[in-house]
Amino acid sequence: MNKGNEAAQNGRPDEALTHYRRALEQHGDSSVVLYDVGNVFHENGEYEPAVQAFLHSLNPKESLSQQSETLYNLGNSLFQSQQYDKAISAYIESLKRNSSDEQAKYNLELARRMLQEQKQEQQQDRQQDQSEPKQDQQDQQQKPQEEENQQEQQDQQQQQQPQPNQPEQEEHQQTQQALQQQMTPEEAERLLNALLQNEQDALKEARKVKVMARAKREKDW
Repeated sequence: MNKGNEAAQNGRPDEALTHYRRALEQHGDSSVVLYDVGNVFHENGEYEPAVQAFLHSLNPKESLSQQSETLYNLGNSLFQSQQYDKAISAYIESLKRNSSDEQAKYNLELARRMLQEQKQEQQQDRQQDQSEPKQDQQDQQQKPQEEENQQEQQDQQQQQQPQPNQPEQEEHQQTQQALQQQMTPEEAERLLNALLQNEQDALKEARKVKVMARAKREKDW
């Protein structure tokens, strides 16, 4: 397990996890190993696996300070995965075991604020969803008249302007076909996925709020 800790400290998370898996095979469901695994996952931005590792590493036989540390890290992983209500519970349990932990107190208040903002956003989304059907109905009522007016304008413009000749239409169609042929369906799918991923990453960065970082500490095994 020391090799795993060394790899984690030197920024080699994959190698660290390999060593930890070997340690688990040798020692079974060890809370010590799972705690370190949770730290690696968290530092690598994989918060859901980190949550599971920290949950399984909780051991009532450990000292209160060790339990508090595990619960604190669990709260941080829950916070980063935007599970603010569960993060609040984890921080509270951590403080029950170590009431003097100022960083846990800070993160607890931050999680409470983020939960409040999350609830407000959800409420706004629900109100918007309820108002959309009314707007759609109004749009549908206005649409026939707008379409009629647009059609009249188009008819007038067509009468006033000369029609494009057939070669120009064919050239336009050939250009569109050439553009479509330049990208295979696989390439188009990859491009779409990349655009969607960039959008998701941008939303995450805009919303991300860092919890107070704690200096690297290890359990006193």
